[in-house]
Amino acid sequence: MNKRVKFHDKYFVPYIPHDALMKAIDNVAAQINADYKDSGKVPVVLCVLSGSIVFCGYLLTKLEFPCELAAIKVTSYEGTRSTGNIKDVLGLTTDVDGRDVIIIEDIVDTGTTIIKLREHLAFRGAKDIKICTMFTKPEVYHYDRKLDYVGMEVDNKFIVGFGLDYDQLGRNLPEIYILDDNQSDNTMKYYILFGPPGAGKGTQANLLVDKFGFHHVSTGDLLRKEMAAGTPLGLKAKSLIEQGALVPDEVVIGMIKSEIENNPSVPGFLFDGFPRTTEQAAALDVMLKGFGQSVTSVISISISDEMVKERIRHRAMLENRPDDTKDEVIANRIKTYHDKTEPVIDFYKAQGKYREIDGVGTIEEIFDKVCKLI
Repeated sequence: MNKRVKFHDKYFVPYIPHDALMKAIDNVAAQINADYKDSGKVPVVLCVLSGSIVFCGYLLTKLEFPCELAAIKVTSYEGTRSTGNIKDVLGLTTDVDGRDVIIIEDIVDTGTTIIKLREHLAFRGAKDIKICTMFTKPEVYHYDRKLDYVGMEVDNKFIVGFGLDYDQLGRNLPEIYILDDNQSDNTMKYYILFGPPGAGKGTQANLLVDKFGFHHVSTGDLLRKEMAAGTPLGLKAKSLIEQGALVPDEVVIGMIKSEIENNPSVPGFLFDGFPRTTEQAAALDVMLKGFGQSVTSVISISISDEMVKERIRHRAMLENRPDDTKDEVIANRIKTYHDKTEPVIDFYKAQGKYREIDGVGTIEEIFDKVCKLI
């Protein structure tokens, strides 16, 4: 394995050698052969493009029963990690009605895409559907359904090679590489997504994570994670919540600090829904200064109050949240944003780090604007 490679602006170092990958594929093939070799079935081996091509190619040569190869590409409306709403299934020319299907995926992290794809195939009449993945990240996989065949479990790190890419480069590496902690530019990126309720921050955050490999930091998710793990910070937060008290800023900042320290290999962090006040913004600056770092940029998605009302009502209908259809509830959320959160804009404007885009347009159009800023 080469010692270090560079794609675009990032350096990567060896992580998993080719021999270990081949051994993992041998193990997966043995499990699949045990299930199908004497079954008399001819399953469809469904390669999910594009990352799975390398894994699928090696695996096919080790299967000892007749099978049919097909390919598929999946896109979604709002980022599969947030909604899982499949928009398009491209290239599936094989009729799966009544057939056994083995989905071949390169990596499963949260699991939303693969689970929704499985549901889509079931809707199209597939009889028995199994999920086979080269890599999985058990730390972030949040579905009860067990994956049928797994080559390797890996840490929640950004990896490339063996079909996986960094912005379309690196797929042809015969091994797996991980983001190098010692980048030539060792300044970690810290982006803040900003905007009123209904601006689409969550949707854009998930798309940015998929494209750039950023680590998404949501304070709500962090609170639930720390409480579930029973950490000192989590226990303190749980006690306060049970008493009906707000979780103080120092506890939230402590959780964010822990999250940053535990994810040193990611190319950057994306804060969504934080900071909400100038006090939190100042505390974040102090915390990052302790790392010798600072906020890179604030990207604000701007929409009018009238559009906020329309989007909150629409989302409330889709997600069955009747309270969010009430005018007084919506008005209060807008007022809270203007009174408490909007002053954060001036805080970052004073630092020259505030950027604003027009939030009117399709998801893809907004995403293109955000990517150009980054």
